Amino acid sequence: MPEKTPECRFCGKPIRAGRSDKKYCDAGCKDAFTNDIKRREHAEISRVDGILKRSRRTLKKLFNADKPDQLVTREAIVKEGFEFYFHTHHLVTKTKGNEFLFCYDYGYREVESGKYKIIRQFGTAK
Repeated sequence: MPEKTPECRFCGKPIRAGRSDKKYCDAGCKDAFTNDIKRREHAEISRVDGILKRSRRTLKKLFNADKPDQLVTREAIVKEGFEFYFHTHHLVTKTKGNEFLFCYDYGYREVESGKYKIIRQFGTAK
């Protein structure tokens, strides 16, 4: 049975010369393939980063430093454009063991059903 001629991973044309494990027909196809992967990855990261930034702006807007124990309803948070699915990190307080989810430097946790406490990360400048 004759060996199948390998095809370029980018353009699909047969690879006729070079090493037996060659994956691209030339440097241009290799670069184009790599750039295409990077472009798709960047698009997804940009989409998620946009969601995180919008959510941070929402938390910042709703955060009230003068009333640190004020609770905000889920409806109010969502209405401002917040998305609960994405966050940058979480923190568990040492004293009470409360878990806060953060979008960069603003965090939140559900205190009562549908009511959230918003905080600014400890140790950040105003």
